[in-house]
Amino acid sequence: MIKTNAPTTQNPQSEEPWAPNPAQRLERGFNRISQGLPMLHPRVHVQAVGFHKWKYFWLGIIVTPWCMNVILAKGQPSKWKSIPEGRRLHYPFPAGIYDFISVKDRILGEYQMCSLMSPLEEVVSDHDMAVEIAKAALEELMKPEQEPELGEPIPAIQPEVDPETIEKAVETAINRPISRRSFLRPKATQEEQES
Repeated sequence: MIKTNAPTTQNPQSEEPWAPNPAQRLERGFNRISQGLPMLHPRVHVQAVGFHKWKYFWLGIIVTPWCMNVILAKGQPSKWKSIPEGRRLHYPFPAGIYDFISVKDRILGEYQMCSLMSPLEEVVSDHDMAVEIAKAALEELMKPEQEPELGEPIPAIQPEVDPETIEKAVETAINRPISRRSFLRPKATQEEQES
């Protein structure tokens, strides 16, 4: 076998080391935060669900007793956009474009979040259900937007009011004489006119 000094075709960007998976750090941080909160779902606890590499980021959902958020965290450091807290970034997922808010927390560190549900009581009965919802949400995020099939007929949109009726109503309103007094006075209700 002959060795050559030809350059490799591998993308050097793909060799950049990734930041550690944030799942355990987020679970520890949200557990600490939960100790000081009064309004918590009694049957839900903190869990990081489905964290995996997506494009240049870590993507997953954090389930807590008070909310459920989609999280984007630093994956490849050179691709991470650090923006002021509270600012929004748009990310194109297969299911569509979603807004994420920048968070910089002394306990949780820096990440970006998209609110999925808050509070949980109205929808979620227990922790298992919360985790199932989180998993389903991640799956839906990765499903392409539904597109109409090629050649599918588009249903005609029927106007709610006949255009001729609208024209007649406008014409009548324009031609009706209006005194200055009646213009400035509020219109009488049907009951007032009949009495």
